[in-house]
Amino acid sequence: MEKTKNKCRLLGMVKNRENGSKVRFGDLDTFLKIAPIVGLALLAYLQTLFPSKVEFDKVHDKLIQMDKKITEMTVLQKAITSNSGDINEIETRLRLIEVDIARHNAQTSKSPRNNKSPSGS
Repeated sequence: MEKTKNKCRLLGMVKNRENGSKVRFGDLDTFLKIAPIVGLALLAYLQTLFPSKVEFDKVHDKLIQMDKKITEMTVLQKAITSNSGDINEIETRLRLIEVDIARHNAQTSKSPRNNKSPSGS
């Protein structure tokens, strides 16, 4: 008997819900008045998330300029690296020349000074 009462109660609830949930003309009219406003607000919000064509073109131009500058900096960095290597080589060669001059001076000071200078002194 309780099962029958529960079934009747459930059926009664379903019937009440069906009767209460019907879409009426007034509800549809209200929805149709509000829906375009909500749609326009949503579109306006979405447009604020993305840049306009002019802003996009500006950003695109800046990115191209930055790419050019990065390329120039890379080329300059390679040139600087090459020049640094050349300077290091010059310093090494200069040290070797100084060592050779020191050896030559040491050898000339050890040798007898029998040679007279061309000026006659």
